[in-house]
Amino acid sequence: MDIDKNMTVHYQVTKEEKDLLWNGIFEYNTTIGPMLDYPPYEPFSILIRDDRNEVVAGILTKIYLKCIFVELLWVNDKHRKSGIGSKLLLDVEKTAKEKGCNFIHLDTFSFQAIDFYKKQGYIIFATIEDYPDDNKRYFLKKYL
Repeated sequence: MDIDKNMTVHYQVTKEEKDLLWNGIFEYNTTIGPMLDYPPYEPFSILIRDDRNEVVAGILTKIYLKCIFVELLWVNDKHRKSGIGSKLLLDVEKTAKEKGCNFIHLDTFSFQAIDFYKKQGYIIFATIEDYPDDNKRYFLKKYL
């Protein structure tokens, strides 16, 4: 990368540096556009453990601009098809409504959980073909 000789390029970043970048973009965004009227990104996560304290499932989300973005939803193989994933999404939807959110959005791949999300009432609003190879990446939303 060609940059000023007084600067250095780093291809690994620490958590603190990532936080600095996120805080920088948020600070900038709050000076322009619709973010002026809304609170900052608010992380919201749920973790489920069994009676041996092992993680069974979890969901990581961010609340922002009157919506929730689901970063990931994971259920341990032994507990898939048990309804835990659906219950996690329902809990997030309940929280989203309580926080005044209008919709939830997420993405998944064709080799992951597209049918699961459609069954939960999510609709596809965009697709990237051949990502990777012959697979697809789906972007879904659900209005509350």
